[in-house]
Amino acid sequence: MSTMNPDLQKPAHQDSGLVPEAVKLALILILLLSVIYLFYSHSRYRRTQQAELAQLGARIAELETRNKVAEASLTSRVSELQSSLEEAVGSAEETFKKTAAQIQAEGKKTKQELSQALATKAETSQVEARVQAVKSEAESRIGQVSTEVGGVRTEVGTVRSDLEITRRDLEGTRRQLVDVKDTLSAAVAKNASELAQLRLKGEHDFFEFTLPDKKNLVRVEDIRIQLTRTDHKKGKFNLKIFVDDSQLEKKDRLINEPIQFLVGKNRIRYEVVINWVQKNKAGGYLSIPKDKTLAAERPR
Repeated sequence: MSTMNPDLQKPAHQDSGLVPEAVKLALILILLLSVIYLFYSHSRYRRTQQAELAQLGARIAELETRNKVAEASLTSRVSELQSSLEEAVGSAEETFKKTAAQIQAEGKKTKQELSQALATKAETSQVEARVQAVKSEAESRIGQVSTEVGGVRTEVGTVRSDLEITRRDLEGTRRQLVDVKDTLSAAVAKNASELAQLRLKGEHDFFEFTLPDKKNLVRVEDIRIQLTRTDHKKGKFNLKIFVDDSQLEKKDRLINEPIQFLVGKNRIRYEVVINWVQKNKAGGYLSIPKDKTLAAERPR
């Protein structure tokens, strides 16, 4: 019997076993790369969300600061009006007292003249005419002072009514700030999936658009939009919106910040949202109510 080399007697399947091992290593490598990519994408998404929430908080803080400044200004103005009214009422009362004292003095003088006239019958008619003239003048002055006092009271009532209306407006502004803080992020679509969810509600029509440069006008339905400035690092931009033969300019706006305006005779509220900004272009969508009859905001 012939002897064979031991190396030649190895099973053939041992050589072919290298291929599955290489495939396993490749799969493991792909899996590790996928995990690393998912972790990176998740981290980047969280940073983006935190930046957007910080921008929204800054915007809300700015609105609250403006509201406090307006309230302080209103309070100061009301204090000034109250001081002015108190001075006016005090002046009217002093005038009334002086007029009453003058009338009393003239009354005494008239009595003296009447006494003298009674002693001389020839002067009776002149005394009566003098008394009547003084009486008419006194009634006229009393009526004038009463009218001035009534006018001051009316002005006080008007100021109080205006103050109450202003307080109600401030309360409405506070409630609007709370509503904006609670619902702003839910009413704006930041990406394609959120825009699809808003479409499912069926309340508005949404038209996506891209502004390719800073020169050309882009028509979106019945309006035109022009990009005038971008700051992609800060996520800010400037827009011009042409609607109903007029031009609206919006400056230093942030991405995902709703820009609302009224269109047409029925005053339909449109909303433009810019979702992304690059060096020379931007993109977003236009929201228009489907039921234009219910959405009409005709001027009162």
